[in-house]
Amino acid sequence: MSSTLAVQLTTVKLQLALARRYFRFFGFIDSFQRMSALLGKDGFSSVAGMLELAKCTCFGLYFVLEDLTTLHAMGVYAVSWNGRVMDQANTFWFYALAFSVAGGIWALLVGSAEQPSKKNGKKNNQKISEKAPPAKATVASARVKQIVVDSCDLFIPLELLGWMPTGDVVVGSTMVLSTLLTAQDIWTRV
Repeated sequence: MSSTLAVQLTTVKLQLALARRYFRFFGFIDSFQRMSALLGKDGFSSVAGMLELAKCTCFGLYFVLEDLTTLHAMGVYAVSWNGRVMDQANTFWFYALAFSVAGGIWALLVGSAEQPSKKNGKKNNQKISEKAPPAKATVASARVKQIVVDSCDLFIPLELLGWMPTGDVVVGSTMVLSTLLTAQDIWTRV
């Protein structure tokens, strides 16, 4: 590969990464709104609530810190603290993904046990329809898929922070797998 082509491909990669940051620019608002809702609801009353609260908090902090470096990434206003702030942002990204994986595993292992089997103090005597198991299977498979996606995404901050240098092939492969798994859901919503 020629050096000119390598420079062009690197430029394309950097511009695409910058474009993705534009779409995430206001992501902290959604994260902090979910965090606020959890604090008003059951954020501290269950393990699942605490894991979700920690995840939303870390994602919100990641988005805010990443937003602080947008002008630097665009080449508009260079700052000396860009590297330190991005390291902290990536650390919060790692923690958010780790809390998401832990929450997904918790929901798979304990989720059904946390749901009450009684309503209004009476046992639920309704007949279980034939459609109930597929619904549970769908919820469980969605959780497993999210665990796999978040686990794949964990490699990115681990590589960026130098905590687990895996190389471009591993990071690229996990990014492709994560993208393919989430693309299904995105196209379904469209």
